[in-house]
Amino acid sequence: MSSKYPRDEFDIAGEDMPVGMHRPQASRWKNVWPFLVILVIVPLLAWGASTLLMNRQSGIVVSTPQSAPAARSAQSAQSSQSARSEQTAQSEQSARSVEEPEPAPEAAEPEGQVDFSASIAVLNGTGTAGLAAERAGVLNGAGFAQTSAANADGWTTAVSTVFYEDPAFAATAKEVAKALGIANVEQASGIGGTNIAVVLK
Repeated sequence: MSSKYPRDEFDIAGEDMPVGMHRPQASRWKNVWPFLVILVIVPLLAWGASTLLMNRQSGIVVSTPQSAPAARSAQSAQSSQSARSEQTAQSEQSARSVEEPEPAPEAAEPEGQVDFSASIAVLNGTGTAGLAAERAGVLNGAGFAQTSAANADGWTTAVSTVFYEDPAFAATAKEVAKALGIANVEQASGIGGTNIAVVLK
């Protein structure tokens, strides 16, 4: 009968153990490598973090000057565009003014000057005696020197009227009517040898 048994896990388990009472000394490398790892990896991490922060800061500093010229160029483009639009509007307005001339204002009819030397006949068509002489005196007081008083023979007007024949005496006739308080002023022909005839009714 053989006393040799097949090898099992118990036989293998003791093979890597030291034989005898003295164990081999532990390697110095096992005690030193954690410190070496700390001394190498920590500075590398610090250097990487500082480099990353510096790159970020430099990126911000560099991007700011680049954005400022872009803003200035945008502002200059906007100002040049507004200037071009103003020039276009001005040119269109000037072209319009050349193409469409403004209508000239209507010339007002020149009013003749009051001729205080005009001959004025005050004619009484009422039954009140001396009315023509009284009205002639009013005209003398208003500055009309050549006035005369008579009766209104042959005049058929229904209201007191100031007549004139020459258009040059239109303003004078209106001033006479104003002085006497007469509202009706008419141009008529054949009023006799006078410039203005005042018929009182």
